[in-house]
Amino acid sequence: MAPSGPQPALLTLLVLLGALLPVSEARVYLALGDQKLNPTVTYGNNSLSAKASVKVTAEEEGTQRLLCSVMLGTQTQETRQTVTIYSFPAPNVILTEPEVSEGTEVIVKCEAHSTAKVTLNGVPAQPPGPRAEFLLKATPEDNGRSFSCSATLEVAGQLVHKNQTRELRVLYGPRLDEKDCPGNWTWPENSQQTPMCQAWGNPLPQLKCLKDGTFPLPIGKSVTVTRDLEGTYLCQARSSRGEVTREVTVNVLSPQYEMVIIIVVAAAVILGIAGVATYLYNRQRKIRKYRLQQVQNGTPMKPNTQATPP
Repeated sequence: MAPSGPQPALLTLLVLLGALLPVSEARVYLALGDQKLNPTVTYGNNSLSAKASVKVTAEEEGTQRLLCSVMLGTQTQETRQTVTIYSFPAPNVILTEPEVSEGTEVIVKCEAHSTAKVTLNGVPAQPPGPRAEFLLKATPEDNGRSFSCSATLEVAGQLVHKNQTRELRVLYGPRLDEKDCPGNWTWPENSQQTPMCQAWGNPLPQLKCLKDGTFPLPIGKSVTVTRDLEGTYLCQARSSRGEVTREVTVNVLSPQYEMVIIIVVAAAVILGIAGVATYLYNRQRKIRKYRLQQVQNGTPMKPNTQATPP
């Protein structure tokens, strides 16, 4: 049992009576130390269970003897168990401020029972003890970061664990970067496309992308690409923490332009093949001319022979 100040702790004991019948006539006696308990008894076919609530305080921590006696007629069965009463509230995770602005220093603390050992997850390891803390400088990446404190207490040779978690909120201004808001799109005319531009910040900023101050870019919506969509847009992300802007350019490729590209590529391939063929033809012609001169000058041609294998 783990009291935290005076509170009821529920003890449950199940007693099997076997051949001792009738069960309904059995009487149950429960005592914790010198304190007699008033159990609630539930009867089954050949068994009964007894539940009792008892209030214990931190001063009563330690080992107590639990006595359970079942009496039926002249027969009595009893059992004794050792109960360990301990106080182990959940650890306390403390942030100097749960919500801070970017760049603010934050102290994170974890405190538990004086005999417990705590671990503050996600931070550098510290010597075991009932307290742990560290200092951080809040960044946008820390927004929504959870700090979990795990406390461990040894009770009667067994380890008992409890946890507590707190979340840090970091306020920072709007952000627009190349990764989440590309600066250049090139799309074929009449194709279906979805312009994507994500602004970040806390609070989440409002985003607008306008061409010539009036024509909106339909961010996040599927559209049919037309010539009207082409141009440079000014994207603006605004929140109570400030605003940022970024230019985004949309290029639209017409079918004629795509045909020109195909023709140019095909011509390059044909010219490449023709160049290779011309080179091979000229090489063979030079070789034949050289051999003819050798014959006319009376110079014997050196026969091609294969090396005799060893």
